[in-house]
Amino acid sequence: MNRLIFCELERLLKSKLTWYLLVCTPILAYVTGNYIHVFYPSETMSSSLFVIIGLRENLYLPCNIAVAAIVAAVYTEEYRGGQLRLLFLRQYSRGKMFVSKLLVINMTILALLVIMGISLSLVGLIQFQNEGEATIPLTKNLPFIFQYYILAYLTLAAISCLFSYIALISKNVTYMLGISIGYVLISLLFDGIFLYFANFFENGSFMHELVAFVLIPYMQHTGVHSLMNEHNTHSILPMAAILIFYMVVFIWTAYRRFVRDDYLY
Repeated sequence: MNRLIFCELERLLKSKLTWYLLVCTPILAYVTGNYIHVFYPSETMSSSLFVIIGLRENLYLPCNIAVAAIVAAVYTEEYRGGQLRLLFLRQYSRGKMFVSKLLVINMTILALLVIMGISLSLVGLIQFQNEGEATIPLTKNLPFIFQYYILAYLTLAAISCLFSYIALISKNVTYMLGISIGYVLISLLFDGIFLYFANFFENGSFMHELVAFVLIPYMQHTGVHSLMNEHNTHSILPMAAILIFYMVVFIWTAYRRFVRDDYLY
């Protein structure tokens, strides 16, 4: 199993896409710093706050697109290109192959989040060192930053399960990315539709929060921020239920698709 994971990592690292993402992450952090300089009041910004705000500004769109690209590289290209036929002839079971790919995807997401956090920290220390609450050391806010990044990782891990299923039912990479990005954009552009249905339930109730955050990109845009900054603890259980649902249902359906007996035919 370890060898299989290593082989998947090695194959992913040989992909140009992986290196594009690694290079673009620090660039994205720098661009975010310039954006925040323009659109956020300088007296309210600090280097430690920028580490969180920077991720929040990129979590619901650029990060989701990056995850979709990673999933496409891991599944769609070789699944539709016939490369898996050679692997199926080896001693590895299809179940182990699926688990190894899932682990590699999550390891890559975690690595990109770490790089994003480090990049945002460096940009924040350079661009916001003399502004706002800069007298508060970055290290004092590490527990809060850590919690925020853990929540961000869980949302990205959950949405990667959905993207994995989409990858395995798509004809090619273009279809997969189109459907995945379409899901993200619809979640953000038409949030008023499911918020309308959420208002049928009492504000702050379990069902209200469940319907409001049922689409992960909107949860990333609004739910995570309100949970961490406004201490809306009533959102914890609904958000956890949604993330667990995505992980369980779409991992299972993607697994069944991947290991089905008639694939080679």
